Amino acid sequence: MTESDNPPISTRRGDDGTTTLLGAGRLSKADAPIVVLGDIDEASSFLGLARVEASTAGASGMANLLLDLQRLVYRVMGDVAMPKEQNFIVEGDVAFLDDSLEEWRGRTDLPNEFVIPGGSRLGALLDVARSVVRRAERSLVAGGYAEAHPEALRAVNRLSDLLFVLARNADGRHDLSRG
Repeated sequence: MTESDNPPISTRRGDDGTTTLLGAGRLSKADAPIVVLGDIDEASSFLGLARVEASTAGASGMANLLLDLQRLVYRVMGDVAMPKEQNFIVEGDVAFLDDSLEEWRGRTDLPNEFVIPGGSRLGALLDVARSVVRRAERSLVAGGYAEAHPEALRAVNRLSDLLFVLARNADGRHDLSRG
């Protein structure tokens, strides 16, 4: 492949503070859908960091779950990017999160006091991911997506709960490899 065969990375069209959204034309980078997509993309990036750390720590069960969660948040992004299309996130996704939450809750001793993140590197990465997911949830609500995509909002809410439990599990090193 020659250099001329590679598509450009920078189009420079965003230099004016706008970006293109599927079928919506040019939008300000401050518009609600772009803010929500950015928050969800950031959450996926932190899930990826946590996944690498889980793999390094020998926590293959958690690493596999985190990959599934990254795939789920990309479907949430699909709901946001294409609001008039059929929902990508469905009841089954929320059920998956509920089931995962119960499974990992059963493996984890949760503290009875306020948690200060940083009990472990993996736990801290999961706590950062959780806080970014919470921001994405607020952005979804502020952007008016609660009515158009209620399952996406429910999934993001459950995801933050699951990440809290996973972080406590990582901090306590309980059954990291199962799953």
